Amino acid sequence: MTRVVWIEDESEVRVVGASERWARAMERLRELSEHERAPLLIAGEPGTGKELCARLLHAASPRAGGPFVAVSAARLPAERLREELFGVEAAADGRQAARPGLLELAEGGTLFLDEIGALPLELQPPLVGVLDGEPFRRIGGGQALVADVRVIAATARDLGARVLEGSFHEGLQKRVGALGLSLPPLRERDGDVRRLAEHFLERQSAAAGLSRGGITPRALAQLEAYLWPGNVRELRSVVERASLLARGAPLDLEHLPPEIAAAPPRPAAAKPRSGPPGALRPSPPARGSASLGEAVRRHILAVYAAQGGNVTRTASALGITRVSLRRHLRQYLAADARDKEPLSSR
Repeated sequence: MTRVVWIEDESEVRVVGASERWARAMERLRELSEHERAPLLIAGEPGTGKELCARLLHAASPRAGGPFVAVSAARLPAERLREELFGVEAAADGRQAARPGLLELAEGGTLFLDEIGALPLELQPPLVGVLDGEPFRRIGGGQALVADVRVIAATARDLGARVLEGSFHEGLQKRVGALGLSLPPLRERDGDVRRLAEHFLERQSAAAGLSRGGITPRALAQLEAYLWPGNVRELRSVVERASLLARGAPLDLEHLPPEIAAAPPRPAAAKPRSGPPGALRPSPPARGSASLGEAVRRHILAVYAAQGGNVTRTASALGITRVSLRRHLRQYLAADARDKEPLSSR
């Protein structure tokens, strides 16, 4: 088992995995940690561990002694995000105090910009300027500042497609995408579901003061059959909940959510094509890939229906963000509507 350890919020956090695809991603991560200033892009589905890998990159880099500052572009409105990034100058009447932005707070360290694909278009050119070493100013300020930060961005979206749509700045895409790390989805990490489930169970049992009862073979078989649309984040949530239900006894089918306990066997997948370690590219094709995507679609829509159409509860059950869930729902529901249209109207 491959384990890399770093510090997050004064507690030990581990990256666990020994599959071939995960090992290649970690090797690429080690290579990228040697760069001090070059921006880079971490690509992967929601829940694959993009922020944790960004923290590891920071901790293994020459900037490890500086701060690690994180912000999600998907969780703030445009004006608030501008203030958070660039800061606000004090008002002349004293009614507003000066507030440094994240570019200043990350001085000498790393700024992690999650969901960069959701960054408002009007904020993208100023960020390109920062990456090119140009000075910036706080909102309402006149003093020119130069950021000494390394920007690590992350996305679950196809930035190239967004450039073609006109919703993403081509210069920014080239700037942050020059160096890249691609994280595989959990369903493509052979054997890592078991390793991660055992790790989360051990951690949760210790935190709750429970004996570690292990996982029954039939429960493990269902965990490995499930497709994990929410990836590692969803697996962690499921195992932690199951551990509390089991109360020290072995985790069994009755401790798992119904959709996992009844998950059908997975379609067989082909081995990924060879290529540069960690190169940004789509997930490799798999035999029955259409049925794999359809199974993920059916599962997300089934959980959405079971939660009465409540986005917050559905996202929590799946272990993904509401932004990601809404993106899936827009895609799936729009496709369903097209399928129901009469052929004459298409």
